[in-house]
Amino acid sequence: MSLLRHSVLPALGVTLVCAVVAAFVVGAQGVGGALVGGVMVCVFFASSPIVLGPISKVSPHLSLAVAMTFFLTKIIALVALMTVLLDPEGLGRHLDRKALGVTVIVTTLAWTFLRVLASTRERVPLYDLRDTQP
Repeated sequence: MSLLRHSVLPALGVTLVCAVVAAFVVGAQGVGGALVGGVMVCVFFASSPIVLGPISKVSPHLSLAVAMTFFLTKIIALVALMTVLLDPEGLGRHLDRKALGVTVIVTTLAWTFLRVLASTRERVPLYDLRDTQP
């Protein structure tokens, strides 16, 4: 719930602001590019805690290997998606590249700022005190 409240919803709000600005500047293609860019950022970042959270609870020693494999998989999927989206003879003719790029950058910066802010406000104990009684 914290991820949804502190990151996903505000990032979608930033995406909508970018879409409105793109609508005035570019038109319908700008709106499409902005919406696709914002959704890409939200899916890319939100998928990590959703996938890795349960794995780290079940098997903490496998967390790093699974995280690295999942990150590599996300990068490959992102490259494939961008190849399809930026193809000028395919879906790329319906999307404005500049609106997509600006929205990805702005939403990524907003997401990063919001996650840092949420992490600094979490109350996670740094260490556990030993019992003083024998």
